[in-house]
Amino acid sequence: MACQHPILDVKNPEIYRFFHHLDPIQCSEEPNWVLVKGSQATITPQARAAHGDVECSFTELLRAGDDNNRRGLTTTTHDTFTLTNTDFYTVFCTAKDGKQWENTIAGIRHDEDLRSMVTWNKVPDDALKLNFLMLGFDSLSHNTFIRTLPKTYAFLTDTLGSHVMEGYNIVGDGTPQQLIPILTGKTELELPETRRRMGEQAQYVNTYPFIWNDFKKNGYVTLYAEDLPHVGTFQYRLRGFDSPPTDHYMRPFYVTTYPEFHNHPKLCLKATPRHKVFFNYVYDFMNEYKKDPKFAFAFHGELSHDDYNLVSVADQDLVEMLTSLWNDGHLNNTILVLMSDHGHRFTTIRGTQQGKQEERLPFMSFYLPPALKTTYPSAADNVRMNIHRLTTPFDLYPTMQDILHFSGARLGQATERSISLFSQVPASRTCADAFIEPHWCACLTWEAVSIKEDRVQRAAHALVHYINTYTAPQRSLCHELIIHKITWAGKLLPTKGLLSFKKNADVDGFVPDMTDETQVTEVVYQVHVLTVPGQAHFEASLSYNIRQDTFSVKIEDVSRTNKYGEQAHCIMNTFPNLRKFCFCREPPPPPPPEKT
Repeated sequence: MACQHPILDVKNPEIYRFFHHLDPIQCSEEPNWVLVKGSQATITPQARAAHGDVECSFTELLRAGDDNNRRGLTTTTHDTFTLTNTDFYTVFCTAKDGKQWENTIAGIRHDEDLRSMVTWNKVPDDALKLNFLMLGFDSLSHNTFIRTLPKTYAFLTDTLGSHVMEGYNIVGDGTPQQLIPILTGKTELELPETRRRMGEQAQYVNTYPFIWNDFKKNGYVTLYAEDLPHVGTFQYRLRGFDSPPTDHYMRPFYVTTYPEFHNHPKLCLKATPRHKVFFNYVYDFMNEYKKDPKFAFAFHGELSHDDYNLVSVADQDLVEMLTSLWNDGHLNNTILVLMSDHGHRFTTIRGTQQGKQEERLPFMSFYLPPALKTTYPSAADNVRMNIHRLTTPFDLYPTMQDILHFSGARLGQATERSISLFSQVPASRTCADAFIEPHWCACLTWEAVSIKEDRVQRAAHALVHYINTYTAPQRSLCHELIIHKITWAGKLLPTKGLLSFKKNADVDGFVPDMTDETQVTEVVYQVHVLTVPGQAHFEASLSYNIRQDTFSVKIEDVSRTNKYGEQAHCIMNTFPNLRKFCFCREPPPPPPPEKT
């Protein structure tokens, strides 16, 4: 492949030392008096049992702009309340014993006018007829996602069989430079001016061709949720939205609650962890429109934006939400994407070579429902094939377009900046082809090395030692291999652009400061060796840790480039994992005599 990504050890001591265990979030000891499920808010039996009759006033929280809300009508109840005019209400309750309770709640309003416009009948005939749910986390590299959300990662890969994109590379600095290509297929510079500091020249970002508009036009109900209003993707530098971008839009909730966070237990709203409020909003959306076509994009930042350990407190709750989606049948007809925008940008990790590489390689995974695999097997196969190909945020946009209008799986062209992941991304694709500037490119550059170089010799011997260790339990059957000849060697290094990039030199993230001198601490050597007995040709990439002076290799990174044929006959059926490595001590049995 043209782009060779680095082999980054999740437990590299240089990085792993920054991670540690955190205790679960402790919220208010008193349970919430009011619980929300979908469009129904209920005064709990526990609250009435503890305090006597409870009267609650629900006041509408109405959006007055992207940075302001206003109060609407107030309704009083002693039992249940249906959310109708808005998703968000402030609640004030008084009990018979004189105790009081207040909070701001989020749910999915029951809007008959909206529901009348949502229908599968409007979905185009050439659509995949599937829902789309994308859940993102700020500042989580591919490896940090695995380190901090191990239960979620295991559920995605082991239970759901999600495809995790190993070659997914950022295309710029910061969240907008990733989400704008995902949601519009364009860069910020290709779109109308929306920067706040440009004053009246700036348009609202509604002018962008957001993909959720296409879904809405075609019968889908839409949701966009983001939880940090003070650094919103489309509000921090950009002018924000002049009207709600989607049918369900969570920003008004956080515009009201964010200034009040200090009145609640840390990371909580009353008795509920704040991330669970966010997850519940997404889950309730899926449940309220269970039989309807749905598009949702939810991007969570509070736990991961400024801290690479904190998001671990959400791991169990995230697994539980995904499990509920699975058990309730939502994933039978939903494409589920779990992703991040980029790795950490402002921490000590970024000062290391691997930290810089990880920043450029965020987490991206795809769950494909069984119906898609059955109906469009070539499209599903292409997603699997693309796991190790160079992919970018630009590729998400045509992937989502394919959900609405699918013309079939195809071979992508290296000259295309955006390639649907249902198409085959070319192995020849380079960062230049994919519109990735050199300092954002995590692909490694080849440098030829002599096969006589000491490290090459050591790498080759480390490879054969590793193969022999792998076959050692069956040594009575398989010969120990020795090196006959090293036939080729090279080493892979990070690009000079990656090593010299320090930060952005402008407020918009368009101009790089290339004055850094990051020390190279790890080099990837690739060696081709010929071993005896058996004349096996092996090729492998080994990571060399300069500080520890050690080589490491994964068995899945070792390839045999010539046929093993009958050489592995003695373990062919009993130990199939050893077939390409084993040269049997005993010769193969003679073929049965031909019948006359």
